[in-house]
Amino acid sequence: MKKYKDSEGRKIVEVDDLSYLSDWNHGYSWFQLHKMHHLTGWAVRRADLVLVPNETVAKDVVKYYLIPKEKVVVKGK
Repeated sequence: MKKYKDSEGRKIVEVDDLSYLSDWNHGYSWFQLHKMHHLTGWAVRRADLVLVPNETVAKDVVKYYLIPKEKVVVKGK
């Protein structure tokens, strides 16, 4: 996850992967999983724009963090 602001001052968060939320063979401890989930949720809810690499991650962001689809943009589209 990367956080930055663009030239217009909008807060942008880039989420590359959320497989740790659906794949139980991720190898993270309970604490690491909880921390990543909490910090990612905090960032995407406060962002003006969320950039994701593909439609699967876009659906997961909307599903797990309950943010509007309008805030999520697939890179390259």
